Amino acid sequence: MKKDSGASFARLVAPYRGLGGSLWSMFFATMINRFGDFVGAFLALYLSRILGFDASRAGAMVSVVFAASALGAFVSGRIADAVGRKRTLMICQAVGAATNLAASFVFRESWAPWLIALGSLFRGGARPLIGAILADLAPTGRRKEVFGLQYWSINVGVALGPLVAAFLFDHATAWLFRGDAVCTALAVLLIGKGVHMPVAPRAALGLEQRDERGALRAFLARPILLAFALLAFLSSLTYSQTGFALPLTVSAALGAAGPGFLALLMTENALLVLLFSIPLARALRARSPLECMTLSGVFYIFGFGMLALPLGRAWLIAATAIWTLGEIISSVNMGVFLAKHSPENWRGSFQSFMGVFYQGAWAIGPLLAGPLARKAGMSALWAATAALCAVWALGAVFLERWDRRLGAEC
Repeated sequence: MKKDSGASFARLVAPYRGLGGSLWSMFFATMINRFGDFVGAFLALYLSRILGFDASRAGAMVSVVFAASALGAFVSGRIADAVGRKRTLMICQAVGAATNLAASFVFRESWAPWLIALGSLFRGGARPLIGAILADLAPTGRRKEVFGLQYWSINVGVALGPLVAAFLFDHATAWLFRGDAVCTALAVLLIGKGVHMPVAPRAALGLEQRDERGALRAFLARPILLAFALLAFLSSLTYSQTGFALPLTVSAALGAAGPGFLALLMTENALLVLLFSIPLARALRARSPLECMTLSGVFYIFGFGMLALPLGRAWLIAATAIWTLGEIISSVNMGVFLAKHSPENWRGSFQSFMGVFYQGAWAIGPLLAGPLARKAGMSALWAATAALCAVWALGAVFLERWDRRLGAEC
């Protein structure tokens, strides 16, 4: 039995061997950085409980912080492609750490959130660059494994970091900011010492060959990528309801017990991600990213559709398990498709452009869902969400056929 278990584990981890020190440095840097995302996790509570902002003012400030992040994501890719992706990533993260350190000394001042927004500009600029660097470093044919491990490392940090952040928020608020800054600084040092970019990029083939047009012109000249961006926008639009509609749904179903049970669902989500990311990536390794996107949509249809029905605790737990599997499959594969269709000289820019679609969906999702929920109720909102998942899942089927024709032509 022990031999069988050992052999199974060896087969499971075999695809992740030999990725190289640079990629493992990126994985650990990401884990440390996302573990230390203390300020982002408690921003709304900081604004309301520490600074005394009312709901309207706090919401507006949170929107400013997200807008700054989106602006940073849009701009950073072009800069990175011009002066170097690793260098730009380190600068963005270092400035973000410096602003949080500065905020730790003035966090009780009413203007301190604007310092947080400035840091968000640079932190938002850092995130798209990570995907571009992973594509640069990934061995040929192993991008699924690379993006899968990156997603896993993010969720290790996200699962553990809020526990520390909650303690700091209650007992040492200044260290909420300082701890965030320290973790980011450690990530910068690890990237600086451990990540070695290729001196000369590998010979790019097919759609990854250099494109000497400007980055935006090159992006707009790829209709299949624009179609993918639309599907990614719709996918993020539906997934954004886990942050907006799900808390409202749980609260309405369970009353005073709602907040505590929501925390349990989020813990369930994090644990499932940690347990199943690598096995699912291994099981779907032979499937194309768009085939996986369709499968992800199927899990979303059932998981979100269940929330339109009468709710109980067991039903909510089962629904969360189902849509979490969809989240895992989507997150492991979306970056692979984008990398395949990005010219090697514009990888940073293309990641930034796609980031606008992702973050835009998160901003628009609550704006569309709120009026629908008020007029038709939460059940109608979840039914509409499931229906929209069916739209983009079916769209991925047709996009897969298009992508195969392009591959045959290249």
